[in-house]
This record gives sequence, C-alpha cells and structure tokens, in this order.
Amino acid sequence: MIRKPKGDVVGDVVSPPILDLALLPAPVAKLRDRILAACETGDVEALRVPIDWNETRPIFAKSGAFKAGADPIEILKTLSFDRKGSETISLIRAIFAQPFVKIVRGPTTLYEWPAFARHPQAPASEDETRDRWRCVRFADLSRSNADGKPRATRIGIAADGVWHYFWSED
Repeated sequence: MIRKPKGDVVGDVVSPPILDLALLPAPVAKLRDRILAACETGDVEALRVPIDWNETRPIFAKSGAFKAGADPIEILKTLSFDRKGSETISLIRAIFAQPFVKIVRGPTTLYEWPAFARHPQAPASEDETRDRWRCVRFADLSRSNADGKPRATRIGIAADGVWHYFWSED
C-alpha cells in the first residue's frame, strides 16, 4: 500500500519502507556506492567526488543557512559536531544502512533514506531504536520534530542519480 505520510508535500506518493537495494535504479545505486566508498576512507574530503559528480550541489540545510557557492566540505565540517566531518561520515553510513522509500512527486522520483523519517512507527526492538538514533545529528538530539520524534537526517537521491539533499528536518 502506498500512502502520503503526514507532513509531506501534497501530491507526494510515498512507498512503504524498502530493504531490497536491488530495487534501486542503477544511477541511484551507483551514487550511493560512491558516497559510501568515500565514507570508507574516513576523510570527509573524499565526499567531494560524489558531491561534485552532480551538476548542482546537494542541499545541506533546508533553511538556506549557507551562502551560495560555499565549499561543500566546509559546510559538512560545520554541520559535524567535531567540526572535522567525522559525525557526517558516521551519519551517512547509518542512514544508508536503513530502509529507504521511493517518493513520486509529479514527474520527479526520489529515493530517500531513512524510511522511518517518512513512516514514523515505533521501532521493533532496542537495536532498531539505537540504529535510528544513529541517524540523528548530535546538535539535533535535544530537539524533536512536529510529531515528537527524533529529527532524522535524510539523504535524497533522484532516480537519475542526482544527489538532491543531505539535511536534518527543520
């Protein structure tokens, strides 16, 4: 069953959570793999390659807190609690370890991680609870979203392999 979760854009069609990575379009799977490979280096600077792979850079904050043309790696360092990017790398790994959803918005199809950000249901176990908290920036731990849930950081990649965003809920 496909539904429109509370708080989404009118007209969004959001799939149930999906675990099977084989269901990702090839460009999405390729970008996800590149991002994870960059994270494996342990150096946030390695994310420059998948970031610059896009024609336009991903958005790192919904609020527009960063100037246009700002260095994306410096933004990721600024958003990271340690100011070096280690938290960013950990977040990306944790987010991509979660199920994802397919979002159809008009002619655009996005794949978004983690699925629980769109489908807020109670975790099935303590392990799942811990895995979800790993998707929350340290700076967001004391704040909850409109539903009183953790403010999960999300990654959105379009079906054509364009990385659209990496942000926490505003």
